Amino acid sequence: MAVLELAQAAPLLQQEYREGRLIPFLGAGFSKPLNLPDWSELIAAMAEPLGFEPELFMKHGSAEQLAEFFAVAHPNNFERLVYGMARKFNSEEAAQLRKDSPTHKALASLDRFHTIYTTNFDWHIECALKEAGRKVAVLASFVDFQDEKEAGACDVIKFHGTLEMRNTIVLTESSFFERMALEDAADQRLRADLLSHSFLFIGYSFSDLNIRYIWYRMHQLRQRSQARSRVPLKPRKCYFATHGAGLVQPMLLEQWNIDVIQLDPEDKTASVAELLKCIGG
Repeated sequence: MAVLELAQAAPLLQQEYREGRLIPFLGAGFSKPLNLPDWSELIAAMAEPLGFEPELFMKHGSAEQLAEFFAVAHPNNFERLVYGMARKFNSEEAAQLRKDSPTHKALASLDRFHTIYTTNFDWHIECALKEAGRKVAVLASFVDFQDEKEAGACDVIKFHGTLEMRNTIVLTESSFFERMALEDAADQRLRADLLSHSFLFIGYSFSDLNIRYIWYRMHQLRQRSQARSRVPLKPRKCYFATHGAGLVQPMLLEQWNIDVIQLDPEDKTASVAELLKCIGG
């Protein structure tokens, strides 16, 4: 069971980064400094048109199930919900916070990141890269993966879709189920990247079942590939940054060849920024 302090993890991450083999996989926690709406706010926005009190509505199912119910019961209102999400997630206020965000600035400064995965709907990761003078290719749909890209662009792979394209968004229970089939273009890209890269998860909870399931399946695929190989292959390490490792999760993640990096819980934003700065050396 490997739980690493930042000082222990830094040289490992630095080597992977220098070799161009480190890929960040960013979740909602990465964008905390931008004060974006969370699930409770989205559920509250769904409750009102249905005539529910938000606290009562939340008792009727998981967030994904409630979003599914809302989409089925009021398709037109769901479109309005997505429009409202886009306005809040990509607001001028959030944009200003992004420009001052130490995490987004630290990420954008790492120019050897040529691929970034994220489950976030918003556009702040790609905007931060562009503001730092980086070229960016946003990949959310099959067509995006087919289109010609500008030379030297960093691929920002929107694993749960983007608010710019309503049909790519993974929000309802059925869309999560479809995503878990791992048959989309992003999944094929992930499989290929998994063979030759190490991943660094930032901004996720240990309870994020969607990511856990995806990584479990990817670990299975990697094991099968290794079993068919004539030459024994050493699996590449991946890393999960957290502010509270505990005793149970590190042992479970170790099965999938993922080491846990324990960050300072006192100032979470500052500790994530420090992690990213350490990677650049």
